[in-house]
Amino acid sequence: MAFGTEATADFISSVSRRYVSNAVYRALDDLTMMHPKASAAIEPPEIHGLEHLMNAVAAGRGVILTSGHFYANRLAKYHLAKLGYPIVSTRNGQPPDGWMGRFGARFLQRRYIEFLHGIIGEEIFIQDPECSLKIFKRLRAGGIVNVHIDANFSEKRVLIPFLGVPRSFATGLLEIARLSGCAVIPLLCLGNQIASSITFGEPVVLAPSQSREEFVKQNLPGLARKLEEQILEHPDQWEVWVRL
Repeated sequence: MAFGTEATADFISSVSRRYVSNAVYRALDDLTMMHPKASAAIEPPEIHGLEHLMNAVAAGRGVILTSGHFYANRLAKYHLAKLGYPIVSTRNGQPPDGWMGRFGARFLQRRYIEFLHGIIGEEIFIQDPECSLKIFKRLRAGGIVNVHIDANFSEKRVLIPFLGVPRSFATGLLEIARLSGCAVIPLLCLGNQIASSITFGEPVVLAPSQSREEFVKQNLPGLARKLEEQILEHPDQWEVWVRL
């Protein structure tokens, strides 16, 4: 449905094989980053558009990096932190998994969240009542916050056509951008520890509005289209097909 006439059997089979392979690589990347000796051997990424991030940070109003759930995100933020650009991740502290069962929900999920915290470092969970306040504080201090725009765990959502189906998008990201005046920069992370790349897009020019609803209406479709373009160009790197 997402690829239309391009979705031949051979094309889908090829994308599916690479998708599974990249999922395995991402797990290996996570394990490697947990060990200092092993992580020292990780190849540095190619970085494109770093000047966009540098200029936005220098402006002093904070930066929101918008991204999708691509496999290389954690690896990219690991590298950027080493370069002097620590990034706060906004995350779901109770990610759903329809296959884990009651044992997994009670014991394994908590351990997995703790494991990821050892890799990610500073993070803000959406379940935190002070989630928005903590993001604002980080931005006002001139910091960098990463928000996945394809995450829809929010009370306030809107439906937008996306990859051939209607999909709900959370609107909190845009409300924070509207109120804070921070820079919004698209981020694309690809690859694995063998070879990876980080690409910063030009800052998004957001149409101004005094109301939340109008601001979302004017700007969210453009952000969704940008993400859709990234996914269609790198379908084997986007991990959320299973949730679509």
